[in-house]
Amino acid sequence: MIDKSIDKISNLAVEFEERTTLNFMKFYKDYKPKLIYYLNRYTRDLELAEDYAEEAFIQALLNIKTYKRPNEGGAQANTWVYKIAENIVKKGYKDKARLPSTSLDKEFEENVNLTNLIPYDDGKHTEHEYHVFVRKAEIIKDAIYNLPQKDEKYKQVLIMRELEGMAYKEISECLDINLSTIKSQIRKGRSIIRKKVNKTLQKIDRDGLSEYDI
Repeated sequence: MIDKSIDKISNLAVEFEERTTLNFMKFYKDYKPKLIYYLNRYTRDLELAEDYAEEAFIQALLNIKTYKRPNEGGAQANTWVYKIAENIVKKGYKDKARLPSTSLDKEFEENVNLTNLIPYDDGKHTEHEYHVFVRKAEIIKDAIYNLPQKDEKYKQVLIMRELEGMAYKEISECLDINLSTIKSQIRKGRSIIRKKVNKTLQKIDRDGLSEYDI
């Protein structure tokens, strides 16, 4: 456990704070429960989710030199760690993990995320269908992460809501922005993403995936 090995990671923790301006142990304790909850939606195994979360924080420390701040074209530290954790899950579960996908043509209610979770292999989906789900998820995530600077406010709330699974109220409190504004930004952000990816997703539905995509 990281919190039992602080002496061994003290130098890395100092470097983490220099790069992110965050105290690592406070960051770890604040975000670990949220990350476990997030990963449990993939693993459906709380103990495994905790193991993955722990590994993600360790990898974040070991790779802190590679971290890019938002003003350097990177992401917030918590988003960066979530991405590390997601890659760990993908490596462990490959295409059989529950990965985000979407139906962009439906109306989104307050309690409906842009991204949905694909279930484990239950015999209802072919291997190719899983590849399609994964590819669509990657397209949507890339569209969110690559929103232009003029849409930065939408990028931030979409990452928090759609990729990190944060509640509207939690986003509001975290950003110190009133709830109605947060909801409005998420609606607008979703609309922007739909316009960016609809043609690509429709092409996949129509033509399938190439060998390169798979």
